[in-house]
This record gives sequence, structure tokens and C-alpha cells, in this order.
Amino acid sequence: MAKSIDPTVSSPALDSALAWLAQPPAEDPLRDLVPLRSHLAAVDEMGVAPLQLLRILELFQPRVNAVNAALKPLLNETVLPADRRLRTISQGLLDVHGGIAAAYDKVMREADSDRLQTLHRNPTSLCALAMGNLAQQMEVALLISSPPPPDMWRTAQAIYHWTMTATPHDATLPAGANAVLRLFKAMLALAAAQPESFTPAELDFLLDYLQEFSGQVEFADTLPASNETETWYWINDGRDQPPCAVVRRPPLAHGRNICFSCRELGRSALEHIEHLLAGEGAETIGLDEATTNPALRQALHRAASRWVAPPKRHMSRRGSNSRVQVCSDLAALWRHQRGDARPVADATGITATNWMMLNESPGGLAIMHVSGNTRGITAGSALAVQPAADQPWGLCLVRWVRSDNPEHLELGLELVAAAAEAVRLIRHNGGDQLTDEAAIEAFRLPPLAATKRAEALLAAPGIHQAGTFTLVSENKDRIQLTDCTPSTLLLQTASIELFEFTRDFSPSGR
Repeated sequence: MAKSIDPTVSSPALDSALAWLAQPPAEDPLRDLVPLRSHLAAVDEMGVAPLQLLRILELFQPRVNAVNAALKPLLNETVLPADRRLRTISQGLLDVHGGIAAAYDKVMREADSDRLQTLHRNPTSLCALAMGNLAQQMEVALLISSPPPPDMWRTAQAIYHWTMTATPHDATLPAGANAVLRLFKAMLALAAAQPESFTPAELDFLLDYLQEFSGQVEFADTLPASNETETWYWINDGRDQPPCAVVRRPPLAHGRNICFSCRELGRSALEHIEHLLAGEGAETIGLDEATTNPALRQALHRAASRWVAPPKRHMSRRGSNSRVQVCSDLAALWRHQRGDARPVADATGITATNWMMLNESPGGLAIMHVSGNTRGITAGSALAVQPAADQPWGLCLVRWVRSDNPEHLELGLELVAAAAEAVRLIRHNGGDQLTDEAAIEAFRLPPLAATKRAEALLAAPGIHQAGTFTLVSENKDRIQLTDCTPSTLLLQTASIELFEFTRDFSPSGR
């Protein structure tokens, strides 16, 4: 049953909201989202007194948490762009989180602090509830590759500033203020890690990691006087924008800036990875067991690298509106290269799609979907791009994904090879014996002088760790078998791994 509320304002809308809150939650929490959203909007329009609004918010919050808990598993398993139903539900939840956070912010600013104390409510604990809703809002937006919701960053900064102002500088931070600081630092660190480049599983892992270690993020009102400012970011309360790296743009001269550095957080994460690679158990160094997953460990390594050294833009981008073909089914492209004479568009069915190039540089390109099915694309996956019908298919890594709606999808691609050869890999079962497993499909990438990359392979995760293998290269005239040894692992994601290898040309080699 709902708590008893003595309303100072009464209306049919408020009575309806309270009557709904008095009913048991729906068996499927997602069914509560529509009435939750409508009742919250109605209460917001009424101008309810702060303390009464607080009591109503405390009734809404468990319903919001239940919707969150039901939706997250669905979003963790979805592919992009999210289908219309999930997108609609997610957008509704984004609005609710934003509305709840704004309502808590209103209570903090308008309620009499003495009266809050009589209700055994600490103002900073309300700040923590508000920031918690914003952190959840950010997570849902990232899971559907949506831009940050309007006012999210501006509200987060306002709550942080209010909390710090309300807390004496010579006092120990109360639990609520500590929670605000931890949540805000986690949001900023996640933004600095370029979250659009991670899969839902990787995001979930990073959020858990930051929940434990975000306290290592360093804050300052202004940039330090030293020359070591290249690791710093800033965010300004006059802009509803995510943080910006100092190496890309200096802080604004107007408004209030929050400057922060994730350098120590990144160094700590890299040390954790070193301990794990040295064979130490995750629990012994205070980590979750998920950190032992190689793909998740690689995700942490990518995030840590960006925390220690914010990426700079080394190559200028040129605007473009030319069209390109994209093949997201590399297995079909592999078969095509191995002798399927049909065009890739026919060989792959719905996976060869039309895209418009937004910009390009020697290292990659940004593209926007125009037509064709796009299911199955995720950050960290590999796909092939063909600029024209008479040009080879180049292999690219999906660096980031953005989607404003179910029909819109933008990708940032890193070019890893302008052309590649379809090959097979046969793993060795110790010694010189070959396994009975079927040969593994892979692409051989030629050496790349610009980055001093040696001959490399793009394959499914796990090949590099398995050790020596036989490379099978075939064409119409001959079949070549060469024993090889993996060397440097260049990249590993949940979808692929890219690694250099060396050939064994000894007499015993093939």
C-alpha cells in the first residue's frame, strides 16, 4: 500500500496518481511505464508543494527502479539499431529518469531545510537520488546508442554544485554527498572513455568497475598550473554537453567549469590488468571475477588507455557525401572471395547495404545508413566497405555507433586493411599434430608500412591464445600451407581479434 499523504494541493490528477500508486505493481514492470510517465508529468504540471512532491517521488522511485531492472537485460541482448518497441520503451524510461531527477532538484531548491530534517531527510541524500536517476538515464541512452538526453549534463552539474555548496568544506562529506561525488565521477569517467565504442556487456562491466574505483578521478575548479594538463577534461555548466578533453579544446572562459583528470584511474586499471596477466586472482586484488574475461579485460584496457592519454585527432577529416556499400556478414564475404562468383550483394542477401559517407580520413571514415537491413552491427565488430564496384572490399573496425531513432544509424569506422585475403586457419593440438576441428575462417591483412604493422590476421576471438597454427592460402593454381606463430595481439573485442604473426620457413615447416 502507498504511504499516507496529507495533500496541501488536491486535484483529480493527483488523486489519480495516488490511486495508481496504491495498487500493486504490474506483473510485468514494463507495463507500468506508460502510467508512470503520464502520472509523473501530471504531478509536475500541478506545482505541488516541495515536501508533498518529495513524498510522491518516494512512491514513484521503486516503480522506476522495477522498470529499469526489467528493461536492462533486454537492452543488453539487443542489436543495433534497437527495434521500435524497445526504442519506445527506452525513450519513455529516459524521460521518466530525467523527470524524477528534475523533481528532486526542485525539492532541494525550494524545500525548507529545517522541515526536511523533521522528515528525517538529508538534502544531500536527495541529491544522491537525483544523480542516481541521471546515471541510469545515461546508461539507458548508451545501451541504445542514443545521444545524451536533453539537460542531462546541465542537471548533473547543477546537482553537483548544489551538493558541494551545501556541504561545509571543513567537514567530512556525509553519505549523500559522497554518493553524489561517486556517481558524478563515474558518469564523467565513462564519458571520457568514449562509451559509444563499447558493447552493452562491456558498458555494464565498466559501470561496475567505476562504481568501485571512480573515486580516483581528480577534480579541480581550474586547470593545474603545471604543464601536465594533457590528461585533463572539462565540463561547463553553461553547456548541456559531455566533457571535452583539454587536448582538443581549452576550457571556456565564461560559466563554471569542472576540470577533472582520469589519469590515476587509468593507471590503476592498467596495474590491475598487469596483475591479472601475471596470474593473480581477481578477488585478491579487489576485482570482480568478470575481469578475468579476456574481452572485458580488453575493454578495460581501452578505457584505461583513454583515461591515461585522451585521444588526439591526428588526421584531418574531409567532408563527403559519396555512397559506399557495407557488408556486415564477413562469413559471406569470405565465401565470395573463395570462389562464389555472385556479387557480394547477392551472396550476402540482406547484409550488403547502402550507406552515405559523412567524412573520411586516411585512418577511417564516418558513414550513415541509407537503405538495407542493418541488424547485427555492434561496437567492436568488423565489417567490410566497398567505395565502388570496381574496388576491393576493405576491412574496418566499428569504433562507435550512434542511433537517434530506429531508422537512423551512424558508424565511425577504423580502416584496418584496404584489401584482405580470405584464408583458413588450422590450430595445432600440441606439437605438430593438427586438431580434428574444422578449419577456421579468417582474413589475412598485408603489412601496413604507415603504422609499422607486420602481416596480420583478423579472426574470431581465441585464436591468438591458442598458439601455433597452419595458415591455408588457396587460389585457382595452388594451395599453400604454412606453419605460423601468433605474435603481437593488436586488438581484441567481444567480436574479433587482430594480431600479427610470423611464418615458419624452416625445412620442417609447410
